[in-house]
Amino acid sequence: MGKFMKDKLHDNVTIEDVANYCGYSRATISRVINNEGNVKPLTVKKIKMAIKELGYKPNANATALSGGKTRTIAILLPEIWRSYYSTLLDGLEEVASEKNYYILVRTKNYKEAALDLLRANRVDGFIIRNTKDPADNIDFVKKLDRQNFPFILIGNPIPGYNFPSIKIDNIGGAREMAHHFAERNYKRILFISGPANNVDSNDRAYGFKLGLSEKGINFSSVIHVEGDYSKKSGYEIAKNTLKENRVDAVFAANDRMALGVLIYAKENNIEVPGEIAIAGFDDAFFSEYLSPPLTTVKPPIYEMGTIAMENLILMIEGSVQRRPKIILPTQLIVRGSS
Repeated sequence: MGKFMKDKLHDNVTIEDVANYCGYSRATISRVINNEGNVKPLTVKKIKMAIKELGYKPNANATALSGGKTRTIAILLPEIWRSYYSTLLDGLEEVASEKNYYILVRTKNYKEAALDLLRANRVDGFIIRNTKDPADNIDFVKKLDRQNFPFILIGNPIPGYNFPSIKIDNIGGAREMAHHFAERNYKRILFISGPANNVDSNDRAYGFKLGLSEKGINFSSVIHVEGDYSKKSGYEIAKNTLKENRVDAVFAANDRMALGVLIYAKENNIEVPGEIAIAGFDDAFFSEYLSPPLTTVKPPIYEMGTIAMENLILMIEGSVQRRPKIILPTQLIVRGSS
């Protein structure tokens, strides 16, 4: 390691330091940092190596004020405590790191914070986890659209608008579960949905109904009870329903409610899957460790994060003007509970 590098490792490294270290002009280094092209691949490689060795961190504020890119993307989430969000963030961060972008995560009052970031030109784009009611973000998203500011919605698209979005195939996943139940000749079925205003739950209910009808089972014969996505609601619904009705299979619209049903069955010596089969949706981190392991639908959450980030960066860098709505397929995971 050269003396220059030793001296600089503990100081604030500037773009001029990088230029002096690798022998290229400040303008060339700036083009590499901002992915502007017109730089030979070997030169890009050498400059990126110098940036890494020196530990140079571009000043996002200064870059933004000069009309350049901040190389920062804001991730707007309603919460981060669920394993869903840690997996999603892993995917987002993987691509951001590879493309030399930073991410900024906001949760509480994120729309107000996002407007401040927008006014201050602090970020180059937004990835927005749309809430259970897609219309909640409509005013904010329309403002971004009017300004032609890059963004992509994760979750449910906003009805009536062709905004770029990426979501999982809730309908297809639940449809596969219905086929799985029919193939095992489960006919006395309890379906536990999420809240009535939840779009994901409604899509899963529709897919389950569609899949059953394809196998000759009328959804009107299914006991349908609304839960709230919590373990407690699954437990209480099982307690109130299974005592009064003969049921040979339960499909819950998420794994936490399915866990509640499984706990009730264990407490009441109901054999799973001998007397009753249980399945969920989401492939939550605990699902494969239950006894028996839980049959579920696995959504590609990590992939959703990587694809969302890749698409947004393409929009930011001008490779595309607009990306369409993307729906990612799910995977039926059959385990011991069914």
